[in-house]
Amino acid sequence: MLAFIIIISGFTTVNIFASESEVTLVIFHINDVHGRTGAEAYISQMANELKKSGGNVLIFDSGDRLHGQVAANLSEGESMITVMNAVGYSAMVPGNHDFNFGLERLKELSEAADFPMLAANVKDNSGANMFEQYKVFEFDSVKVGVFGIITPETLTKTDSRNTAGLAFEAPAVTAETMVSTLQSENCDIIIALTHLGEDESSEFRNISDAVAAVDGIDLILDGHSHTLLENGRTVGNTLIAQAGNHSQSIGVAEITISGGRISKSAKIIDLSDGELIPDEKIIAVIEAEEAKIDAITSIVVGHTPVLLQGEREFVRKQETNLANLITDSLIHATGAEIAIYNGGGIRESIEAGAITMGQVLTVLPFSNLVVTVELSGADILKALEHGVSEYPELVGAHIQVAGLKFDFKPDAEPGKRVTEVRLSNGQLLDTGKIYTVTTIEYLALGGDGYDMLAHGQNLIYYGGDAEAFANYLKTEPDIKSEAEGRVSVFVGNPLINTSGSTAPKTGDSDNIILWFCTVSVVIIGLKVSPFIRKNRKCV
Repeated sequence: MLAFIIIISGFTTVNIFASESEVTLVIFHINDVHGRTGAEAYISQMANELKKSGGNVLIFDSGDRLHGQVAANLSEGESMITVMNAVGYSAMVPGNHDFNFGLERLKELSEAADFPMLAANVKDNSGANMFEQYKVFEFDSVKVGVFGIITPETLTKTDSRNTAGLAFEAPAVTAETMVSTLQSENCDIIIALTHLGEDESSEFRNISDAVAAVDGIDLILDGHSHTLLENGRTVGNTLIAQAGNHSQSIGVAEITISGGRISKSAKIIDLSDGELIPDEKIIAVIEAEEAKIDAITSIVVGHTPVLLQGEREFVRKQETNLANLITDSLIHATGAEIAIYNGGGIRESIEAGAITMGQVLTVLPFSNLVVTVELSGADILKALEHGVSEYPELVGAHIQVAGLKFDFKPDAEPGKRVTEVRLSNGQLLDTGKIYTVTTIEYLALGGDGYDMLAHGQNLIYYGGDAEAFANYLKTEPDIKSEAEGRVSVFVGNPLINTSGSTAPKTGDSDNIILWFCTVSVVIIGLKVSPFIRKNRKCV
């Protein structure tokens, strides 16, 4: 317990029961873990210690929990719910990536959870609520109302089929309704559990502030942008807290109500300090979940003599050797001329040494289907422009390619940055020619803003991207330590062949060929169909 007191110092834990008229609530919160469980044993231990002392404790998750790592992906989120139930979570708000396995699966997981999934702004076509809107907790006669809100970006930040038939109400409008509702239930404290974020590249960049501006909200526990707010930030009378990402830290907020007055604070516990004591029971639960998929994840599919770079600060801004291998694997799987992939779909690096199937599934966790499409050079050029339009910002849409190289001017106007595009045979890209392009279905249907990819014809389906990557690694490809100049910053004259037409004919449904993939995902000869639904994916 000593380590806990040291870490938590700065909160009034020793004064929780100072008087009958004063009530203090300690809230542990986390967000954007993306299938990781590294913080759970510590959250459980700290919460249990406080509860044993008579403390008032709530535990919340602000979304993007259920998908991202191997155990979570192969169990379609079930392993995460099992761990959260063991820890004793109070509630969570689903994030956009929590829809990755489809809406029906998310509903199944919500029924399996011992806590509510809160989302007041998500409706079906009839206007009915898809999730519980709010939950009221009571401590020593103090009522705490908590409601959930999900970013409207979910409509474009998961496969569109996962949100078909859903409407996302404007968060601030929902917040006003929820505050009124919770005030009518005589709640003393109102908390918004949100997956909204503070991403400067998003059209919804100020959405958290808009919710905070709604009078009556005491605390916003946010997620989505992976922001680490060391002590939170205040908008008006509302404190906004967010705890980074990937289970690297735990957020702790404290609210004290005394004589009708509310005080609040927020801090971050950095798990890299190594001073916390874990709950061994939770560790055992996590190990049991991970053991269920060892037979698949332990298979060695290749080797690398160097680090394969897949960290978000690289793949969302520039070309990397890992991104090149992935795009090369798509061409290897399909025989296409050009490959396009989004940096946001690459989630981890691979250290030098043996490469296991588990690592492959961690790098490419979304079970995306590989496709080919016949696309004009003009639309390919638009895709390249879109892929560097936000540079140097870190964005999931940042483009990774194979089969061509291109230069762009970062100081030029977005949409007019690309200068030279050369195919692997040395020829210039011809905007009037039709090329066979391989990508993932998510992008081919216009995901991450790649609307131009949906203009193509003859859409053909192959296997999963992780399967393609693993199979390519088995061929022992030449692995380079550095990028190859496929996407380069350059100032020069445009060298694009624009002699032909700029767009192909579209809309002829007879030319769209759908190759329905088998229900089972075959990875290195192993079926994992009980765990992965290949027709559900996201980047």
